[in-house]
Amino acid sequence: MRFTSFQAGMIAANGVLGKGCSVLSNPKHMVPSLVETGARLFVTRFLSHFISTGCVILLEEGGTMFTFEGTSNKCSLKTVIRVHNPHFYWKVLTEADLGLADAYINEDFSFVDKNDGLLNLIMILIANRDFISSNSKLSKKRGWWTPLLFTAGLTSAKNFFKHALRQNTLTQARRNISRHYDLSNDLFSLFLDETMTYSCAVFKTEDEDLKDAQQRKISLLIEKVSPVSNNFCKNCSVEHAENIGLHYYQTLRHWRKNFLEKQSKILALEFNEKFIRTWEYYFDYCAAGFKSNTLGNYQIVFSRPGNVAALGNPYKGFPSAS
Repeated sequence: MRFTSFQAGMIAANGVLGKGCSVLSNPKHMVPSLVETGARLFVTRFLSHFISTGCVILLEEGGTMFTFEGTSNKCSLKTVIRVHNPHFYWKVLTEADLGLADAYINEDFSFVDKNDGLLNLIMILIANRDFISSNSKLSKKRGWWTPLLFTAGLTSAKNFFKHALRQNTLTQARRNISRHYDLSNDLFSLFLDETMTYSCAVFKTEDEDLKDAQQRKISLLIEKVSPVSNNFCKNCSVEHAENIGLHYYQTLRHWRKNFLEKQSKILALEFNEKFIRTWEYYFDYCAAGFKSNTLGNYQIVFSRPGNVAALGNPYKGFPSAS
């Protein structure tokens, strides 16, 4: 039997070590097209100027690595992106955040940290956006002249006008609602708790069970609704408003965990991998928005003027989720 030099070397190594060993997988280097090479240049240049806080690492198939790390300590998060397809760069260049979402859904890239990688990336992007907007010098330096922002801006404008021209008819509204909600109770039961409540829970602690947190939310809503007789007033005022956005972050993380743990059952319902990745992106994108206070979720009590009872106990607020 003849062996190649590589096979002979492996046999010798196994004999010396006294145990079997295998070679680490080393994927071939990506070979981007001319257009994708140009897109990579623009994207990497943009990130080198945009990232002022936090750390983003791009690790391409084959080992090429780009590191973008800010000097500000405002954000200590770090994420490592595995780029599987060079078309990732073209999508990000031409469609910015929508391109990033499309690339993730189509598996053009993934994360070393499967649990927090995507969440951390979005948090880092939000932190840098806020950091730049609060620094006038950086805002001028990294303005809309940047090629990446210009091309992405054109696509965003196209999508905006396309959306604006789309009439919100009853038929279109039904179609939009159906795409998100009419996916069967079988699907929603896989990631919601037993109450099947598809809205923000209110947590007492970070590790509280989702069902208990949902029941607390329902109880708090009942407390806020004071029973009234058939007496109504044409004037009303806002008596109480509470932002519970941080609780929505926790809720979304529970849903994401449940959703990904039930992937085999979701596939059995005849949904595909793209569907799963779309929902995963949705969960993390929204969670990052609520955690960074970019998004808010309010419970508001409206009451007639002079209805002091509607205030309830002013010292009994929502428990902190932090």
